Amino acid sequence: MPDLKFMGKYIITADIRLKTALHIGGTEEGFDIGGLDNPVIKDKVTGVPYIPGSSLKGKMRSLLEWAYGKINFGFNQEKKEYEGKVCTDPTHPIGIVFGVPADAYKKQGELPSGPTRLTVRDAYPDKEQIKDWEAKMEEKIYTEIKTENAIDRLTSSANPRTMERVPAESVFKAEFVFDVYSPEDVKHLKLLFQGMYLLEESYLGGGGTRGSGKIKFENIKITARDKNEYIGEGEKRLIVNQNTYNTPKPILGNFNTIFRIE
Repeated sequence: MPDLKFMGKYIITADIRLKTALHIGGTEEGFDIGGLDNPVIKDKVTGVPYIPGSSLKGKMRSLLEWAYGKINFGFNQEKKEYEGKVCTDPTHPIGIVFGVPADAYKKQGELPSGPTRLTVRDAYPDKEQIKDWEAKMEEKIYTEIKTENAIDRLTSSANPRTMERVPAESVFKAEFVFDVYSPEDVKHLKLLFQGMYLLEESYLGGGGTRGSGKIKFENIKITARDKNEYIGEGEKRLIVNQNTYNTPKPILGNFNTIFRIE
């Protein structure tokens, strides 16, 4: 087991602004007349759409795995088909930050690298955003309906379908919690901002290749909370010097200065 000791946390908050409308699928409405083919995920109590933390974390991880060449394709002789394998290496920074299945340690014979470092909260709209939706649409109406028409290129037959989307320029409040167990973890935090930047240049949710899901991270704020803030003992070791940069690209460009990495 590596020499791991809890040092503290970095709390990163950000606004997620939709540059194009967003669709993250929820429960199908079934076969009711007039029901939507593809409703968005909503809070069951308030009916307000939100962005699941699992969607954010999963998309960023996938983009990082491709960027770092950690997706491996191979031919499965038993199934007689090609398969892709994602990063399950518990010693790779992606595995350390985003986590790996518990059995990955047993299969690879590696020592555990400690708890998964990154937690991604569900992102909800604030009260001002909800008021804005209701002013532009109707009370308790927070989404738009996009109609798409798939055309069979051989027969020219049409297959119309509907997709529910959260309108462009909507803003959701995101929070990322990064636990630090060794000085090396501070360097690994860079993966989060790389994932954000990659996601801005890709898309979130469904229908991305047809225009949906372009987002921007804005108003990023980074707070360092040392161990002594939680339990009243231990020296202050986490440092952040971030007053100017509030979007992923400039944070990446000044990462060592912000986190005082030599």
